[in-house]
Amino acid sequence: MNIPNNISIKELLTEYSPKMAQELLADSGKAAELDGTQFKLVVDVDGDKYSYQVTNGKEFDVQEADLDSAQARVMISKEDLEKMIATSNLDMLLGIQNDLSRAKYEALSRVKGCMVAELENDDGSKFTIRAVLNESEAPTATFKMKTTDSAALVRKETSPVTLFMGGQMKIEGDMAFAMSTQPLFT
Repeated sequence: MNIPNNISIKELLTEYSPKMAQELLADSGKAAELDGTQFKLVVDVDGDKYSYQVTNGKEFDVQEADLDSAQARVMISKEDLEKMIATSNLDMLLGIQNDLSRAKYEALSRVKGCMVAELENDDGSKFTIRAVLNESEAPTATFKMKTTDSAALVRKETSPVTLFMGGQMKIEGDMAFAMSTQPLFT
């Protein structure tokens, strides 16, 4: 992803990210397979909420507000998001848009729990992203990895199983839940 490292959080979340998702869906031809779906996402940056409702894979409603019954509620600190922007490490936050499909939508609809991604940059800085799926805080699993590995995962250059088996990803918490999230990344 080629995102300017001086972009504001508001511009990233209200303009750039939705535009990128729309373009990727149109270019991939997968918008048609999302006909009849509605996806709700809330990104919470230290209490500032940005909501996204995507209907039929092509109608995007972006608001600076909260939503009820979000399939995914992503929480990140402003400090971490600013560091991620400055170091061009937004893959884990925005990368799921690269491969939106009916299969991912169906997988997300079934998974309930809380995923925590603890990512470490090459310079030692760390970022934490918390995602509550389908309004359920439990079970919980924490995934720890380098940002280079999370970027490779999002770009489909590796799989969660390969990272875990190779020791590049550590998982703490509910292993059954952790395994249930795999379809979101494969």
